[in-house]
Amino acid sequence: MLGVFGKSWKAGELKLNPDIIYINADKIHRFEDNVVPVIWVPKAIDPDEYVVDIYGDKHLFAFDNSGCIANPKIIERTIKIINKIAELGYSEVLLDALRLPSPFDKNLFLTTCFCKHSLKIYPKLGELRDLIKNVIEDADAKSLRNIFMELARARAYHVENILSILYDEVVQLGLKLSAAVFPYPLSRYVGQEPDVMKNYLNEVHVMLYHKCFGAACLNAEYKNLFELLKTLKLDYNGLKEIFQHMTGFRIDSDATKYFTEGLGIKYIEEALEANRRIYGDKFIPILWLDDRLESNLQKFLDKYEKLDLFIP
Repeated sequence: MLGVFGKSWKAGELKLNPDIIYINADKIHRFEDNVVPVIWVPKAIDPDEYVVDIYGDKHLFAFDNSGCIANPKIIERTIKIINKIAELGYSEVLLDALRLPSPFDKNLFLTTCFCKHSLKIYPKLGELRDLIKNVIEDADAKSLRNIFMELARARAYHVENILSILYDEVVQLGLKLSAAVFPYPLSRYVGQEPDVMKNYLNEVHVMLYHKCFGAACLNAEYKNLFELLKTLKLDYNGLKEIFQHMTGFRIDSDATKYFTEGLGIKYIEEALEANRRIYGDKFIPILWLDDRLESNLQKFLDKYEKLDLFIP
């Protein structure tokens, strides 16, 4: 089964015949049999929905459109969209950006979200806020690793909080629920803990993008994580340790070139297999279709029963 995100009209030019087209729910006004609506969950409208950093400043993240998933307004808006989709006759909905900031968002990855809603659902964030302020001034690998792990726990709690509410809603409506997520292990640090995702989702679509320029694109995410760690003045061994722990990607003398050239297809295949082992039957990979992948595409189509493509 082949699904397509992005410019689906290009599929015909590539002689592909997708079974499913994923379309932003904002653009859907009637039922179409082969369409799955996609909801950008943390879409923020008002400043009081933005994420809040350790200094109390408000921000948007991702594509300058995303706020805090702990915010009741964002949760309520998502529920309304789900109900609209059900009323149109759809049987499935896919959640996108069900998370908090990633390395693409630079310092926000480490410093958010500490809004009143986040503090209410996860009070330990009050202590963590002070620890982060200290580590920014004087970082070492051990303390930074501990902070990222605590931040990962807090973010997983955020995701489970909203996901459990949305799950109850879709069960009542008789819908299937799926989501597009970061690949493990980076997924843990944006709040997408695999055990949580598997517990609530019918399908887990893992974004394995080897080269592009936005959020969830692994070369861009890894580049910004590397740059963030450098600003914390870690020694090189500490930087390599933290980076590999968080991404599964080993830094060596040539590794940083992949941040601009794009990760090798071999690495994407390794990450794909690792995530398939984690998610089992619920796993569906999403691959970024460019010239490099196109030359390898038939191999993936032959090997994987279910596959998604993002066509830029």
